[in-house]
Amino acid sequence: MTPLVVRPEPQNHSLCDALRQAGHRPVATPLLAFAPGAGLEQVPALLNQLGCRDYVIAVSAQAVNFADNALKNQGQRWPDATYVAVGEATGQAFAAVGVTNALVPDDPRSEGMIALPQLQQPAGRRAVILRGDGGRHMMAPALAERGAQVEYCEVYRRCYREDTDGQLVKEWQRHGVDSIIITSGGLLQHLFQLAANSAKDWLLSRLLIVPSIRVVEQAKALGFTHIINAKGASNPALLSALDERKRND
Repeated sequence: MTPLVVRPEPQNHSLCDALRQAGHRPVATPLLAFAPGAGLEQVPALLNQLGCRDYVIAVSAQAVNFADNALKNQGQRWPDATYVAVGEATGQAFAAVGVTNALVPDDPRSEGMIALPQLQQPAGRRAVILRGDGGRHMMAPALAERGAQVEYCEVYRRCYREDTDGQLVKEWQRHGVDSIIITSGGLLQHLFQLAANSAKDWLLSRLLIVPSIRVVEQAKALGFTHIINAKGASNPALLSALDERKRND
């Protein structure tokens, strides 16, 4: 298959390598890059205040990586705390920086994190949520209602690639893109907005690989009809979903 891979670097490169090894012909077009967020400098001080019963919650691998760099710049390590990752890819990012005991829910969404047994009685504990600009606002209210003291920390911001002259879509069509791998709702929305009106039908007819049921629902609302839920944003999960469709064909 010829999948379009729009996730940011370096994940884009590693996913394309895995796809080629599996016999696919990926078209790499990163549509998203990341820059330091408004709260990044606060990370060392915030995490330094946490105790072993408190929570550090990361909503993406990027949140982990940016926070880790901020800690290293101050000569500081990740504290002894309870760590929660939104999904497998974020859990792997934690492991890569030395946090090997992060909790990873089966459902890679805020709903999955909220349902974890370890988060059912957080009363009196602090919770720092590492995230980017924007995003959903479900975790903090749910934990606060259960008695936790919650604080968001915006450690990165998203910078989406533009396509003012419509050349990107034309390039994808020339390469014969038959499928698209999407790893977040934000990327899906931006991709949809990039396609000119004349290319909407082409875009919506592609096979779409997405990481969660939430993005499935978002894709359906936009008009996509050929959707596979990879149930994760890791390379193995995405590749397995694409290979499943290839075998079925």
